[in-house]
Amino acid sequence: MANVKEYTQIMHDLQSGKFKPLYLLHGEEAYYIDRISKYIEEHGVQEHERDFNRTVFYGRDVSDNDLIDAAKRFPMMAERQVVILREAQDFQYSWEKLEAYFSDPIPSTVLVIDHKYRKADERKKWVKLIKKNGTVFHSAKHYDNQLPQVITELTRTMKYRINPAAAMLMAEYLGNDLEKIEGELRKLMIKVPLSQEIEQNHVRENIGISKEFSAFDLVDALAVKDVEKSFRVAHFIGLNEKSTPFVMVVGSIFTHFSKLLMYHTLADKSQNNVMRSIPGVSSPWFAKKLIDSAPYYNARKAALIIEKLREVDARFKGVGSNAVNSGQLLKELTYFILH
Repeated sequence: MANVKEYTQIMHDLQSGKFKPLYLLHGEEAYYIDRISKYIEEHGVQEHERDFNRTVFYGRDVSDNDLIDAAKRFPMMAERQVVILREAQDFQYSWEKLEAYFSDPIPSTVLVIDHKYRKADERKKWVKLIKKNGTVFHSAKHYDNQLPQVITELTRTMKYRINPAAAMLMAEYLGNDLEKIEGELRKLMIKVPLSQEIEQNHVRENIGISKEFSAFDLVDALAVKDVEKSFRVAHFIGLNEKSTPFVMVVGSIFTHFSKLLMYHTLADKSQNNVMRSIPGVSSPWFAKKLIDSAPYYNARKAALIIEKLREVDARFKGVGSNAVNSGQLLKELTYFILH
C-alpha cells in the first residue's frame, strides 16, 4: 500500500504549499504520476503567472541543454516557476549531464520529471541526487488482491468512507484501472451523502453492475456454509460465464481458503494478530470474515479445498482431459467445499 500512502503524503504537502525543487515520478502505474504532475502544473503557479512561469517539454523533443536552461531561469514576477518534462522515458539525451543541476537545483524552480510505464534505475547517481534534493516517487502497479484496500484509501483521500464489502465488489468489477475506479467513486459521491458510508447496494445501483450475483457473493456464502445460497449463486454464475469468468471465481475462492489455512497456523488468533500476520487482511472486516469462517473449515479441509481448486482449474483448461463446462465444474466444486 506504499503507493497510496506516499501519494497521499505528497499531495498533502503540495496542497499545503510545500513544493520541492525536484520531482521524479516513475513507474508502471500512470495514475499517480498524472495526478501529482497535473496538480503541480495547475497549482504550482497562479493562473495569471502561467504564461511566463510554466514550461512543458516532451522527452523525445527536448535536449538536455534546453531543459537545464529552462530550469535555471528565474521566475518572472512570481514566487516560483514550474518546468515539466512529460514522457521522460523517451528522453534522448544522457541523464548524467543533468547531475550538476540535480545536485544544486534552483530553489525557485519546480522541475517535474514524468517517467511513465517503466521504472527508472534508482541505483543511478542522477536518481539519488533527485532523492537527496527533492522527491522520488515510484508508482508501481497494484496486485489484484491489493485493490480493495487501494479503493478504501482512495475513497478516504476524497473524504468519504467505503464498506470493505463494497470495496471488494468494485475491485472485482472494475479491475486494475485506477482511472476508472476514481471516476466511479466520483459518481457514487454524487449519490451518497458525505455522512454515509458507501455500501454494496450503492455500488450495485450506481456503477452499472447488472448481475444479480458475483464471485464475491459466492465466497461469502461458502465461507459460512450457507448451502442454499451457495448453490443458488453458483448456478447463476454458471449461466453467466462471460460476465463472471470461471478463473475469476476460482481465484476468489482460492484467496479466501489460502488465507483461512494461514489463519489456522496462528497461535494467536485475535483479530489484531490476524491483520498483522496474514498478507492482504488489512481491516477488521477481513479478519472477522476469516474468524467467522474458521469453525466451518478446519486446516485439513481448507488444504483439501485448495487442492481441489487446483484440480478443477486444470480440468477447465483442458489439462489431462478435454475442457469441461464451467457451470458443471462450479457445481462440483461447490458441493465438494460444502461437504
